[in-house]
Amino acid sequence: MRGRGASRAAAARTVGVNVRTARDWDYGVRKAGNSRTYPDRRRVDYTSGMITIGLPLARVEKVLHERFVSVTERETMADLRRAGVSIRKIADAPGRAPSTVSRELARNSDERGEYRPHAAHRAAATRRARP
Repeated sequence: MRGRGASRAAAARTVGVNVRTARDWDYGVRKAGNSRTYPDRRRVDYTSGMITIGLPLARVEKVLHERFVSVTERETMADLRRAGVSIRKIADAPGRAPSTVSRELARNSDERGEYRPHAAHRAAATRRARP
């Protein structure tokens, strides 16, 4: 409709959206959940007020509860895995259950089966629920 010359307000009324939503559509803004992605890949998260490119650094570096696997534990797991140590022995080092270690290694290994602890931590932060 906008391409045929209709005003933004008229097009928004016809489609049944707010004028601000129509403006976002005009500028190529995409909305997902509580954030908007702009054409230049900027992301504004309205729950935290952060403007970031990609994953907010604060979510990755946040101090987590001890039930979550930490970066240092992930580094230990990666080192022991590369050394060929069994899952049960890897679990003994940080004091985790073998099922936790097995799940962590399976979930966060890349397509070649290689476990990268910092990439795994970023992926876990992405999957973590926001408040």
